[in-house]
Amino acid sequence: MRDQLGHAHLHSGAPSFREIERRTGKALSHTTARAVLRCEKLPRWGQVELVAEALEADPEDFKPLWVTARAAALARSSPPRPDGDSARTHHQPPASAQQVGEPLTGHQGFVYAVAFHPDGHLLATGGYDGTARLWDRRIGQQVGGALTGHPAGVGVVAFHPDGHLLATAGDDGTVRLWDPGTGQQVGAPLTGHHGFVTVTFHPDGHLLATAGDDGTVRLWGPDTGQQVGAPLTGHQGRVGAIALHPDGHLLAAGGDDGTVQLWDPGTGQQVGAPLTGHHGFVTVTFHPDGHLLATAGSDGAIRLWDPATGQPVGDPLIGHQGRVFAVAFHPGGHLLATAGEDGTARLWDPGTGRPVGDLLAGHAAGVGALAFHPDGHLLATAGDDGTVRLWALAAELWPSREFLYERIRRLQDRLEKSRARNQPPANPQGIQRVPALLQHPSSVRALAFHPGGHLLATAGDDGTARLWDPSTGRQVGDPLTGHQGHVRAVAFHPDGRLIATTSDDSTVRLWDPSTGRQVGEPLTGHTGRVYAVAFHPDGRLIATTGADSTVRLWNPDTGQQALQPFTGHTGRVRGVAFHPDGHLLATIGSDGTVRLWNPDTGEQTGEPLTSHWLAVYAIAFHPDGHLLATAGADGTVRLWNPDTGEQTGEPLTAYHPVNGVAFHPDGHLIATTGEDGTVRLWNAATGQPIGGSLTGHRGRVLAVAFHPDGRLFATAGDDGTARLWPTETQGSASGSSSPAGSQHLAQ
Repeated sequence: MRDQLGHAHLHSGAPSFREIERRTGKALSHTTARAVLRCEKLPRWGQVELVAEALEADPEDFKPLWVTARAAALARSSPPRPDGDSARTHHQPPASAQQVGEPLTGHQGFVYAVAFHPDGHLLATGGYDGTARLWDRRIGQQVGGALTGHPAGVGVVAFHPDGHLLATAGDDGTVRLWDPGTGQQVGAPLTGHHGFVTVTFHPDGHLLATAGDDGTVRLWGPDTGQQVGAPLTGHQGRVGAIALHPDGHLLAAGGDDGTVQLWDPGTGQQVGAPLTGHHGFVTVTFHPDGHLLATAGSDGAIRLWDPATGQPVGDPLIGHQGRVFAVAFHPGGHLLATAGEDGTARLWDPGTGRPVGDLLAGHAAGVGALAFHPDGHLLATAGDDGTVRLWALAAELWPSREFLYERIRRLQDRLEKSRARNQPPANPQGIQRVPALLQHPSSVRALAFHPGGHLLATAGDDGTARLWDPSTGRQVGDPLTGHQGHVRAVAFHPDGRLIATTSDDSTVRLWDPSTGRQVGEPLTGHTGRVYAVAFHPDGRLIATTGADSTVRLWNPDTGQQALQPFTGHTGRVRGVAFHPDGHLLATIGSDGTVRLWNPDTGEQTGEPLTSHWLAVYAIAFHPDGHLLATAGADGTVRLWNPDTGEQTGEPLTAYHPVNGVAFHPDGHLIATTGEDGTVRLWNAATGQPIGGSLTGHRGRVLAVAFHPDGRLFATAGDDGTARLWPTETQGSASGSSSPAGSQHLAQ
């Protein structure tokens, strides 16, 4: 990576370290900038991003290099094997995982349970001391006080699929529900079992399953606290583990009688014969796509089963010394983690049944629980030594990005369908619920509504643009294919007859939205990535901007450039927008400037606008043209008078880089999207935020656009989704307008 950073440094004119410090707005010191460029030790990723931006390079180009370097650094720092045989260790493959940070301590005695919040920022644990605890896994600190109420040990913790509830189960025969945001108990304890109880949520969240020492499995409504149907019986003795199939149609229960029984939670009927082969207690978990069931228990063996047939798959996995207490599949499905009495956790390839890498040793006693982070890069283990430990998986063990995005799409689609079947949607404002959009298999970078509002176009890293019916969420026709690289931008002609797309392949392409066919030859001239595109309000011109620091105008009917390229930006030109009356063209760049141009002459109008102190990522004109909004890496949205070049009011501060900005069609709202995965609405007149942040995307939110009639707006992001949100329009610019809710309404 040092060589690539050095090349970028030279390409940028070899600025001094103090100049790099200045370009980052002093977010980095000159000594840190020097350390990053020299790579004498691996810098943090955020530092690499800042230096890359300062050198006018694209941080995305360095991410694979940094990940590889990070994996190599972890491998180099792996401790020697317990046998101390350095010659053997030298020939071992890199460690499968490396412990991260210090162990989490706070429980008094054994830690029995661990679970990640669905968005991955919180970790819940339960222990012998009768408490559950929440931790910020990023800093390794406990969040709030201990959750107390169980008079005996807390053996299981489980989050509701949408994260708004935490369930704990204890040796006192009860299950308790908590609000993880406040740490307060929700409702009365669920009672009926006696002795030890285990708990899990149905994948769509409408049911809670419990099992206990009384040998029964019970189903509950988590919102009502009422038992649903009669207890499921069949085990001879204690039921110590339960798991639900990812689509919710099967429930597996493992008992101390050495059997696993399968049930249909909808009917309460047992499915097939019990699975036999283990001796003593059995723990269970389903593969993420449901085609495998993993079991383990007192006999130290891990077994894989086909839940559809009840037949074993392959031979038992043998390696632990003593009992196996916990099993968990990686979110990507390509790894199985197990933990046991021997104080170790192990990784296996469920396809071959072979161990993967070295065992994870660090606990001083048995390991009773484990859980994967939802993104799959971390594993948490909890042990009888009273500690919780986090392990970073080697980069080569992470699932592919495309696999994870596809999995997220399937899970979200299933959740949406199931909720629609089982619950009426919350609709306090009387706004029609918005359907989910099918996804791209990777990041969605741009979106635009047809002027008539009946189509939404999206574009992404899969090299395609796609058209959707926003009223149904269904894709219209086949993807628009032809670009040889990420598609960075998409725009409709003002009369809707054309779509323009831009790409990393240096081309601009035009399409007929009614047929999905390309119109004419690609527009060529840019010598690097083409970042942005916009049509002139009367449709006679197309403006594009690129990594070659130029702005270009094209005639959409002939495909020819209308003028010589506009030059002036000193780095990548990231965005472009026409004034509503067409007399101005505004552009933004990685050089931190906003520039205004006369589109008829190509001349710059006035001096560059320079209040942003880092790269500017997004730009939009107010519908009546009296304001220009720009947003960027400095975490601000700035409003300008485009006629005078003066800034209007104080910046809107988001505290995280802002990737997208759009005005409501009547101009009273501004929507922004951010690096922190949130969407925000602002009062355009006062600059004040409206309501809380809207959450739902996983990862950066890259783009936003309002429907032409203002009733909806769309967002798109790194999680491969485009989401629709209703806009409450009964308010006015005075600030009474607010979104229908603070949660996402499209999965």
